[in-house]
Amino acid sequence: MAWEGRLWVKLRRPLTDEEKSRQLTVDIPASGKAHDDDSIFGMNDTWLETMNAAYQQRGMLTYGCIFIFAMGVMFVWGMAWALSNPPPNTSGAELTVAMAFVVAVMLFGFGVIFVSLWGFHQELFTWTRIPIRFNRQTRMVHAYRGAGAKGVISVPWDKAFFFIEQRPKDPISRSTPYGLRCHVLDDQGRVSQSFSFGRTVYTIDDETTENGRQIVHSLNDQFEYIRRYMDGGPSAVPAPELVPTEVSFRNSYRLWQRTNRKLLAEGNVAATALARGLSPFATLTAVLHYIGMRTSREPAWPADLDTGHASLAGA
Repeated sequence: MAWEGRLWVKLRRPLTDEEKSRQLTVDIPASGKAHDDDSIFGMNDTWLETMNAAYQQRGMLTYGCIFIFAMGVMFVWGMAWALSNPPPNTSGAELTVAMAFVVAVMLFGFGVIFVSLWGFHQELFTWTRIPIRFNRQTRMVHAYRGAGAKGVISVPWDKAFFFIEQRPKDPISRSTPYGLRCHVLDDQGRVSQSFSFGRTVYTIDDETTENGRQIVHSLNDQFEYIRRYMDGGPSAVPAPELVPTEVSFRNSYRLWQRTNRKLLAEGNVAATALARGLSPFATLTAVLHYIGMRTSREPAWPADLDTGHASLAGA
């Protein structure tokens, strides 16, 4: 297992039947429409650069870790008080057992604090984004970070295994996320590395419903955009709606409010109620997204991969 953003990804295994059934191939059109879905950072004649799944979700882990950290502090503070105020009329073995229990709970509290600090570090004091670069001249795909690697993952475009991934249901919105993923396979066809790319879509409708199918199929449109770019360059695709890379609260707020607008666009009562209810949460998470961006540094591609300057780039 390897950690990527907010997910554990299982590696060193064969492809599953579900992954094979959802495969997107580079030589067959994935859709009749090519649409970037506001997932691209920059593009030129040489490369196209997209976001990964963690970028649009940034702030959510920090949000959760705030409560985890507070819980850990309460455990440690409470047990520290208990150590300094032992129960009256208790001594000997009984007191020893009670104090051992208190120490064990305190250690558990320190463990909770450590986990929350690790979670904070996933979004604070790290990279402002984890870009994925598709180079049409070298026919290579480069992921700045991903599961199974500490540096850049590189895989030939024609040998990468692309597919639509269904992820675990979101615990807050109760919607199901779907996204694009690329597996890097070894000589035995086993998954050695993996990374997400593009924009995740969410639906509270089942994939078997017409609305659910349309939402999930928008991922085909995203992949088709990249596929056409790799075949024909910028002239083969519509001008993208670029994701701004400038660190500002306005850009972070725009990113999180976009999810609410997507829910409202589903046009049903449940999705509308969910969007309205999540609006304050989205605003707070936008603040945390901005803090994470402000405390982090820009990614820097290795010199041999940083070829060409973006003729289009998010501001």
